[in-house]
Amino acid sequence: MKKKILITGAEGFIGRKLRKFLIAKKNYKVFSTYYKKKITGLGNNSIKCDVRKIDDIKKIIKKIRPHYIFHLAAKSHPTYSFKFPLDTLNTNIIGTANLFESVKNYSSKTKIIVACSSAEFGSFSKEELPIDEKFKKNPEHLYGLSKLVQDLLSLQYFKMFKMNICRAIIFNTSGSGKNFDVFQDFKSQIIKQKKNKTILLKVGNINNLRDFSHVDDTVTALYLLMQRGKSGESYIISSNKLEKISNILKIIKKQLNKKIIIKKNKNLLRKYDEKFIQGNNNKIRKLGWSPKKNLRDIVKDILNEK
Repeated sequence: MKKKILITGAEGFIGRKLRKFLIAKKNYKVFSTYYKKKITGLGNNSIKCDVRKIDDIKKIIKKIRPHYIFHLAAKSHPTYSFKFPLDTLNTNIIGTANLFESVKNYSSKTKIIVACSSAEFGSFSKEELPIDEKFKKNPEHLYGLSKLVQDLLSLQYFKMFKMNICRAIIFNTSGSGKNFDVFQDFKSQIIKQKKNKTILLKVGNINNLRDFSHVDDTVTALYLLMQRGKSGESYIISSNKLEKISNILKIIKKQLNKKIIIKKNKNLLRKYDEKFIQGNNNKIRKLGWSPKKNLRDIVKDILNEK
């Protein structure tokens, strides 16, 4: 009998990629929840769900009783949390608690992999990097705070109720199909000027340093945690490499073979923004994972996306 997997928030960027990856394995029955946009296509077992409503998630858990859950449902953009703080907190914190309560009461043997975020750490000096799982956490914004509480909830339910919960602390992840990040922002500007010999790109702070992972690597890391991740533990998923935002522009320039003019735009500067983000992925490497793709692969996939 095929083991059952439930992905919450499968309409999101990582959720879509993970769902496709798991269905291709052909030895799992994959169920997916969506909030707004219904999921269609191969292996479709999609269910509308608002994780903020415990009755929604309770019905799904009681009916499916999955062997594994990837909890990806979240409001996942810092800028969204500035405009809609209560929705961010309700979705990321109450939604997670609703899932845990439902699993505790109706499917207690289920293993849950919770998608946490590097935003829960906040800012560090360059000299303190890379960040590992034991670093202090001091988020810069409400989104980061919501993911920190989600992380702590996961640990508490493991301690108090012996639930099988493993946390994935995901650093910046991108690739084809993602919206609302620096790569897609640059691409959308390029598309509007594709007939021009010279392209003008409006930018924010391009001197910030980030740790970028390709979504394919993040998906394989999540799958490995499903198989080998230890209950009660957290694992950083990152490339362990620091890249300036300006490096993205250099790669774009080489791939397009066009003249690019950079213009700073104050409106693109974030009020709260971590200057340096880099994760130490040694812990998950010990389970047998390592990133296979780099920044050039991310840029190439996004520029070639139709």
